Amino acid sequence: MYYRFKIDFVISTNNTTNTMSANARFCILSLTVEDIPQIEELMTLLKDKKKELKKAASDVKKAETDANKLLEKAKKAAEKELKKKAQEEKKQAEAVPKHLKKLQAELMKNVKKEAKKLEPPKAKNACFQKFCSYYSNVAPKPKAELDAVGGKCAWNKSTWESLEEEYRTGPDAPWNQI
Repeated sequence: MYYRFKIDFVISTNNTTNTMSANARFCILSLTVEDIPQIEELMTLLKDKKKELKKAASDVKKAETDANKLLEKAKKAAEKELKKKAQEEKKQAEAVPKHLKKLQAELMKNVKKEAKKLEPPKAKNACFQKFCSYYSNVAPKPKAELDAVGGKCAWNKSTWESLEEEYRTGPDAPWNQI
């Protein structure tokens, strides 16, 4: 048991440097002739402890490299996730103006529909109707002149057809100014 303590002490004091400590030297130098039969056992113990320490050191080194690999992997995954989120945010930011344009177009369509509902319905031949009422109320034609043509409807029709299209619907026509 005494030797085991000596060996553990020697190994524990010597695990960081290649030179032997003073205590280890002292333990080795303090061996006597009586210790010769145990030297083989000491050598075996030292070899076993050396293997154990080397294995522990390699395990630590392996654990460090594994930890570094996992850390790198985690960093890459985090960067990838950040890029993915940035792309999603960019897509959403680009989609907002498109969506707003679509909503704006739909809103304008609805506003136009509502405006049409509020306006009184307009006849297709509104200008002709104004023309007829103008010559009936504002500047009536004599009955004899109307009868000569074939009546008021015939006179309105023939006179309307004789006018140019631009003048019929134009704002300068007297019936469109009422």
